[in-house]
Amino acid sequence: MPRPTLDAAPLEFDPVIKFMHWLTVLLIVTVFVLAFSIDLVPATVKQIFLQLHRSFGLTIWIVTLARLVWRQFTRFPNWPATMSRPMRFATSASEYALYVLLLTQPLFGLIYTGAHGDRVDLFFFGTLPAVTGPDRPFASQMHELHENTGYLLLALIALHAAAGLYHHFARRDNTPTAMLPNRLDVRSKQKQRVTS
Repeated sequence: MPRPTLDAAPLEFDPVIKFMHWLTVLLIVTVFVLAFSIDLVPATVKQIFLQLHRSFGLTIWIVTLARLVWRQFTRFPNWPATMSRPMRFATSASEYALYVLLLTQPLFGLIYTGAHGDRVDLFFFGTLPAVTGPDRPFASQMHELHENTGYLLLALIALHAAAGLYHHFARRDNTPTAMLPNRLDVRSKQKQRVTS
């Protein structure tokens, strides 16, 4: 969805977009911490970590889908006037690439789980039906794809964060602040300090 170019565009993202953005960040951190901890924890709790990893991964899929739906009903801040067209294209492309990975990564994990002969016990409330039957060779391929997509996702997240820092500290166009909570309150307090 292209960003608005009207002067009446909002100064920041709406509260729903902000909430889902930072919820996604929290969920991603949780999923990767669990993923990297599974082989380090005692065998007695390994299954708990694994099921939580799967549950939070599917939660990311649901939240990402909700974000894509909500995007159709909200308005976005204008691009900074100093931001070139190629930079805007790169920003949009990386944003949609993140959405693609956030949607496919959990699905790869879900398919791998079924092919490995396991099930997802969603937050220990109930077991989801397997999307595929046991198939160890296929499971091995899906596991590799799931892992590689995870590393690619981490790389893209790092690029996304670096771009935000670049805009904030080098270009000083305040692009990242449009996603921060209570941005208008901070801005109004800054104005009050300047005028006082």
